[in-house]
Amino acid sequence: MSNDNEERYLSTIKSIQDSYISKSFPEVVPDNLEILSTIRYDPSLTKNAPASSDQIRKSNFFLFEEHVQRTQFTLQYFQLQFYGNTDLAFEFTADNFFNYLVSAFSQSGKSLAEPYKVRCLFHLNSDLVVELHPTPVRENLLDGILTPSLPETDDLPEFAENKTWDVYIDSKPTLISPFTSFKTTTRSHYSDSRARALPGLRPEAEEVILFNPQNNLMEGSITNVAVKRKSDGKWITPQLSSGCLCGVMRHFLLRKNYLEEETISMDQIEIGSEVLLFNAIMGVVKGRIVGRAS
Repeated sequence: MSNDNEERYLSTIKSIQDSYISKSFPEVVPDNLEILSTIRYDPSLTKNAPASSDQIRKSNFFLFEEHVQRTQFTLQYFQLQFYGNTDLAFEFTADNFFNYLVSAFSQSGKSLAEPYKVRCLFHLNSDLVVELHPTPVRENLLDGILTPSLPETDDLPEFAENKTWDVYIDSKPTLISPFTSFKTTTRSHYSDSRARALPGLRPEAEEVILFNPQNNLMEGSITNVAVKRKSDGKWITPQLSSGCLCGVMRHFLLRKNYLEEETISMDQIEIGSEVLLFNAIMGVVKGRIVGRAS
């Protein structure tokens, strides 16, 4: 190999190391890294809505057990990556997690009659911080998958019940990393995709779908996604090997046989295609591919 070719080769290797490996697989814990879990509190999930914090039940938190399992796995993964073991600095169980959530509501003084997005932030070396944010009422969290396809019209209700989201295709691939597979506060790849693709015409009902360097569908910036398989009309969602988030709503829909996993080439995604968007805050809503990022 000539000196010029060797220098170009080494420069390419260093570029890959700096732009991908060091960024996506850091050797030390980034200062701003927190494990993230967002859970829907909803008084309508129990027969009797809680009137005080001592009446809150685990079932008032949508998919509570799935959140616990995913958070445990995520914490252990990053503990192993950065410290070489799975011994967390604090005890994390379903019961103490639930007690944290109830305590957050008790101390906040917020009305328990409204639904909330409960944002839970974990640092590997300390306990969690809980934030409570209002979120819209949803009469049926599964309506997006249970209702028939919607007509192509703008004359639809103003919020999620029977409303189709505008979905755009990103213009650049997203590299697979632990920060796509697990939910953390390292989210620049999602912010960049949203900045490239979303026009802001319907801020509460826009999403961008991401694809990996193999040109396979991954996920949305705030949702997992599914498309209809043309051969039989079955809803299919990308496999975890695509780099998509191991979302709790995704897990629930697969477990209940609403979805199947499959490798989905972006060649299958067309303008006008109907998609499903889902996460554990808004449940399942319908979307339609309306454009591509320039």
